[in-house]
Amino acid sequence: MQSDPSFFFFLLFLAVVFISQALILPAAGNKAKHKELTKRLKNSQSNIDEETQSLIREEYLKGLTPLDRKLITFKIFSSLKRSIELAGYPWSLSMVLGYGLLMSLTLVGLSIWLAQPLYVSIAAFVVVWVAIHFFFQFKISQRLSAFEEQLPEALDIMRRMLQAGQPISQAFGEVGKEMPAPLGPEFTNAFNLLNYGCDMRLAIMQMAERTPTVSMLAFSSAVLLQKETGGNLSENLEKVSKVLRSRFKLARKIKTISAESRLSAWILVLSPFILFLALSVINPGYVNTLIEDPRGMGLISFGIVSLAIGSVWIRNIVNFEV
Repeated sequence: MQSDPSFFFFLLFLAVVFISQALILPAAGNKAKHKELTKRLKNSQSNIDEETQSLIREEYLKGLTPLDRKLITFKIFSSLKRSIELAGYPWSLSMVLGYGLLMSLTLVGLSIWLAQPLYVSIAAFVVVWVAIHFFFQFKISQRLSAFEEQLPEALDIMRRMLQAGQPISQAFGEVGKEMPAPLGPEFTNAFNLLNYGCDMRLAIMQMAERTPTVSMLAFSSAVLLQKETGGNLSENLEKVSKVLRSRFKLARKIKTISAESRLSAWILVLSPFILFLALSVINPGYVNTLIEDPRGMGLISFGIVSLAIGSVWIRNIVNFEV
């Protein structure tokens, strides 16, 4: 009894999904722990009056299309909209869903036209949304990493402005003018909120929601602590800047030391696929037995599961929380 070769490609798709999730997406260093961030944002939000929160919410909804306002009432669509905003794209939620649905239906139609089994059509539909998820996660990671790298220089600009006698609101505006994206626009938004008469806590909280990083938590803590208890803010910002630079130095050192381990991980994970492609060219009949025999499908399934577990294990070993 022969097995359907298309099942092999379905398993291959699952392998690519698991391995890319384990090795391509960064594991640490870009986002703060969600529980810690959520707790601090809720504590800050509890100190803001309901009228201000309502105004901010209304202002946010005004920037959405009528369809997006209805879609974000569902948790899954609200999460996707959040990912789009964190990635720094001005795209509407309905546009992303429309293009994603068009691409997924195109792949499903192609698989039906090629007379593929049902699970291949399902995989074709799912792969588009998985690719969209990976794309936004990768872009979020890039944007937050760039924000963290720019933040120490922004703190130096703020410190010089404060030492020159300028108020902190003007320091936010100066950083927004001097620094490029993604940090510059975020400080400009905070500067605009302060000019509109919003509380400092609200402006900082809004920025922390758009850039949920460990560095942003350190900066917001320094500013809010000075506002509540007093003290020399310029001195606090200088200390935070030094700590962040030391943190990046340590992170780069760890990345350099673990480079050999990460390269070994890629070699170990990719070698089965490279070997399969090489054998397919050198001796196709030898490989066909693995694809067509049902026992071969079992071996492939076991191998894919082992690769996925090994990839996650290696990632946890070579990635550190700094």
